[in-house]
Amino acid sequence: MKALCDIILASTSSLWACKETENGARIRTTCVFPSFEPVFVYVAKLGDGFVVHDAGETVAVIMANGQDGDPAKRVIRSECKRYDVAFGERQISLKIDAAEWLETAIVAVANTAAAAARNALKDNSKRAERNLADVIFQLLEPKLAKGTITKSFPYLGESGRRYKFDLAVQGKDHLTLIETVTPHAISVNSKYVALADVPPESAKKIVAHNNDLSQEDILLLQNVAIVAGPSGVMDLVAGSRIQH
Repeated sequence: MKALCDIILASTSSLWACKETENGARIRTTCVFPSFEPVFVYVAKLGDGFVVHDAGETVAVIMANGQDGDPAKRVIRSECKRYDVAFGERQISLKIDAAEWLETAIVAVANTAAAAARNALKDNSKRAERNLADVIFQLLEPKLAKGTITKSFPYLGESGRRYKFDLAVQGKDHLTLIETVTPHAISVNSKYVALADVPPESAKKIVAHNNDLSQEDILLLQNVAIVAGPSGVMDLVAGSRIQH
């Protein structure tokens, strides 16, 4: 019978697969980007030592998700400071003097890449949420009594956790909470958690999207709220007709 470590090593060997490329030896790591694609790093000889880098793939991943180049680089630089690695024009890298530091360097570069992509996507999603909240606010405000709609509405969830909902409409005897969402897992999951923490009897709950959610995300969010595009939110809040 094989030892447990032998079984584990045999089944996970592909996680650290190595392939020679023009950028150096390409290593598949256990870190992942927000899309759940694996993070690859590259190892190249540099004098008597090595340089471990991402070949600019982190910038490419962030920009592919709608983030501009300069904001993407600012996020990456921030994460590089956290992990004490370098960032050039487009590349995350770490120089080491000996092979015994390779594993540490590979992990550091991979963690930096994954964290930078995750934070950039989160920032991009937050910006899109704010923009959509502004649009809905401007649509609703003229239709409602003065002072009844507010942004960043504080709310204490049933669990005791505190939230700030994107929009809230306060009537005489009812409250409507509106959360804006983008088609990214970070946005969908965080809004699901917040709305699930609000008892149905406490408020009408609406998830507003820009008509860009997948059917799977809509079905998930419908477990905790009514899901609607901007025109549907207008009907739900300022009118009587409900649209999904």
